[in-house]
Formats: sequence, C-alpha cells, structure tokens
Amino acid sequence: MEQREKEKIEVCFQEYPKAFVLGRLLLLGIIFVSGAYTFYQLKVELSFIYLFYSVLTISLVLPLSRCVFCSYHGKLCNVGWGKIAGWVFPKKTEENFTSGYDYMLFVYPIWFFPLLGSLVQLARFKNLFWLVFSVGYILILVLEKVYLKNSGCRFCSQRKICPGVPFKSEKAS
Repeated sequence: MEQREKEKIEVCFQEYPKAFVLGRLLLLGIIFVSGAYTFYQLKVELSFIYLFYSVLTISLVLPLSRCVFCSYHGKLCNVGWGKIAGWVFPKKTEENFTSGYDYMLFVYPIWFFPLLGSLVQLARFKNLFWLVFSVGYILILVLEKVYLKNSGCRFCSQRKICPGVPFKSEKAS
C-alpha cells in the first residue's frame, strides 16, 4: 500500500487536463470580478486601476518571472498561462525557475487588495451584504489555494523546487 501511495504522489502531468485548468480559471475569475466589484463600489476609478494592474501583472510579471523558466512553457499548465506564454515569450533555461519568484510579490495585491476593500466597505456600511461578501471572498481565496494545492501543485513537475509550494510534505518529496 505504501508503494502505491508513493507512485500516486509521484504522478506529474506533462500537460494539465482542461477540466483542471477550467476549475482554476473559474475560481480566479470569481476573485477578479469580486475585486473589480469591490473597487467599483468604493470608487469607479479604483476598479479601472485594479483591472489595469491585474491585466498588466498577469500578462507581464507572471509570465516573465515564472512562465518563461517553467517546464510547462508552451504547454497547458494548471492555470493555462504556460500555453499563452509560449506563444508570446521565448523560453529560458529551467534551471533559473526560482530566480524570478521574488517578482510574484506584485501578483499578491490582486488577491489581497479586494479583501481590504471589502473590509473597508463592511466598516463603512456595517450591513449584512458586505459581511457576507467579505466572508465569501475569504472562502473563495481559501478554496482557490486548496484547489491549487490539490490539483495544481500536487501534479506539477516543478513542485519539488518551487518556492511557492510552502505545503511540501515528506510524502511529496
């Protein structure tokens, strides 16, 4: 049984199934729409800034700091961006996969600023809608990270060297 578990854990996708990618994109879409809505309710201009920042970050920072060094460059990765990055940016050596990870710092505000915005709205209006919205947003963030761990990182060929996998276990090593 232990050997069977080890074989199961060692499975890596050469290309992710479309269902995995669609699941992750659905969760990320909910996060982006929620962020845009939150900032739209605060101030319309903030929603445009959020959307511009998100698009810029996802289309430049993410592919240039991670995708170009990844073994999934030009392939369907857990979020599908490796395929797009393969069309737009040339592949670089995989040995430098961890070199651009510090730039991921620019990606995190896409998730966390909407949470802060919804908490500001909750403090301003003190109503049930913003309470449910804020708690729902937190649940979606957690669900997305759990989904990433279980359907993305678990089957990733880069998981052993990826600095973004803080939940490595002895079994996965």
